[in-house]
Amino acid sequence: MWCWEEWYSMSATSVKNGVVDSSRWVSATELAEQIRTGQRSAVEAVDEAIARVETLDVHYCAVVAPLFDRARRRALAVEPSAPFAGVPILLKDAGEELADTSMWVGTQGLMRAGHTSRTTTVLAGRLEELGFIVIGKSACPELSASSTTEPPGFPPTRNPWDLRRSAGGSSGGSAAAVAGGLVPIAHGSDGSGSLRFPAALCGVSALKPSRGRVSTAPAAGSQDPLNLWTQFAVARDVRDLRALFQHLALDHQRTGPAMSALRCGVLDSDPIIGLSVDPATVLAVRTVAGFLEAAGHSVEESYPTAFDDLFEPFWQTTQTIGPWVRASQVAWVAERLGRPVVDGDLSASCLEQAKRGRSIPETEISQALKRVADAMAPVQDWWDDHDILITPVTLEPAWTLGQDPAIRTGMFAA
Repeated sequence: MWCWEEWYSMSATSVKNGVVDSSRWVSATELAEQIRTGQRSAVEAVDEAIARVETLDVHYCAVVAPLFDRARRRALAVEPSAPFAGVPILLKDAGEELADTSMWVGTQGLMRAGHTSRTTTVLAGRLEELGFIVIGKSACPELSASSTTEPPGFPPTRNPWDLRRSAGGSSGGSAAAVAGGLVPIAHGSDGSGSLRFPAALCGVSALKPSRGRVSTAPAAGSQDPLNLWTQFAVARDVRDLRALFQHLALDHQRTGPAMSALRCGVLDSDPIIGLSVDPATVLAVRTVAGFLEAAGHSVEESYPTAFDDLFEPFWQTTQTIGPWVRASQVAWVAERLGRPVVDGDLSASCLEQAKRGRSIPETEISQALKRVADAMAPVQDWWDDHDILITPVTLEPAWTLGQDPAIRTGMFAA
């Protein structure tokens, strides 16, 4: 089993057939520039990424479905003027789809059936229009519904910094692939932490855009009445996230006034559930706050005090909305399979939760959604006087595989 010192010793370069692969740690924007100026071809960039997957992913289990032949064909025909022409990327195996490619969403039933997508979704198509070459699908938990990527029937996705530990979820495959140097950037999605959890655990960067900024498709036909799901990416270089946002945001203004000093609040404890925060996590929050203060921004001990009253409405609503969402996902799987879902297609716990969800009256669903909306409304007032709230992402750093992730994440990313 690797440890981070062994992994880091490989980090400067990797070797492919005796040749140093210097593109392993190049950012997406840098790689696009190399391809644009002829220093490297799109085919070379894709072949190098494929070689890294074939060599290294046996350790990470980040790529659940390779699309190598398709990627090589597209690299030969990529539009050279596209902003990310030839840059290899992974597409999370949930929500966004590419026609005629595998899509399993971490489920044994769809995997055994060899399920493929019928159409290409808007965002997946847009990524390819930008010149990205999808070399494979990244792993996610069953129905993209966990903060660790350990779906039944699939190998667990491992954290490149320590293969004994979780890469997080639900975009765990994407974060592990980026942290391990397989690709410079990878697609992911986030409802209540699914991009941010794995990015934090794997030491890479992520952004969950505000609602409505990027075209999105919830995972596995999920009901999303609160409009929580967002699609974006993880990357090693935050400049890649900025560049991608400029191309994907539906109403992004490329120019604007210079940013003035930010008004920042700091929260390093858990006011909602009251669980303890690991000292290493507290130190990380304090370090970020110190950097911002040193850069001239205003930093104070402040957070929306309405958080203190969120536990009860969130807990009650979770017991209602969770099973209801799971029922819609199981129905989606059945529709994709073309038959009823049976034991073995999905985990027993998932099927049991969906069964409960099908019996919940619509009036109860409506009441639960209203409770959440009413509880969250006072939180917005705090933002009238603040720009940023600095918090942990999870309660603790990456935990050992096989442990219950629910008590290790908390509600910071909700």
